[in-house]
Amino acid sequence: MTISIKKLDKEGNVSRYLVKDTSIAFINAVRRSVMLHTPCLAIEDVSIYQNDSVLFDEMLAHRLGMLPIKTDKTYKLGDKVKLVVEKEGPCTVYSKDIKSTDPKIDITDKNIPITKLTKDQKIKIEMQAVMMPGREHAKWQPAIISYSEVPQFIVSKDCNGCDHCAKACPVKIIEIKGKKPILKDQYKCTLCGACVDSCEKEALKLDFNKNEYILVIEPVAGLSEKETIEGATNAIIEKSKEFEKALQKLK
Repeated sequence: MTISIKKLDKEGNVSRYLVKDTSIAFINAVRRSVMLHTPCLAIEDVSIYQNDSVLFDEMLAHRLGMLPIKTDKTYKLGDKVKLVVEKEGPCTVYSKDIKSTDPKIDITDKNIPITKLTKDQKIKIEMQAVMMPGREHAKWQPAIISYSEVPQFIVSKDCNGCDHCAKACPVKIIEIKGKKPILKDQYKCTLCGACVDSCEKEALKLDFNKNEYILVIEPVAGLSEKETIEGATNAIIEKSKEFEKALQKLK
């Protein structure tokens, strides 16, 4: 059976995909592989030459370490790039003030506040961003990724066609047809369970399609959704080969 993928929608930087003909084990393996094995750049080494701000050096370094950095796919594991920031107050230091020595590498979100400086206060910092996978630290996770099951209603004979469930639905995707509730757009269901809780006769239950899943991905490291997923699936393939070799040694 061939896996099929269809893009449902995109809102801002968040995309949703409908993945069919797979298992929950596989879709979860892809999710975990994105988080653990698809590498990206993040600030690791921080040299603070001057910091007159109210933040301790350790706090400042932590804030810098969690900044999302645009990653160029030509970078390999362990590759480094230097970034610098030098400002004098009074001002708020933002992520846009950080400059990279490689024009291909930059902070993806320019409006993250780093610290505040009053008159005559200064900061001067050099940083090394390193290409690493998310298994080392959460700051190296290239995307926020999740999945959910696709719901479907099980309606018992006790249902009298009232519209309590439709009124309770926060995303308004339930309507009554033939005196029975149906999901107009099951892919927008948030699985909150308000519809089930509102049924006084307990005639409504939520079940799930065992063959369809909604994959939600928000890249944060400048990699495209395709590059992020490809990195994850390539890692799964390599791990599978390693596992197969280990099995061969048991024979």
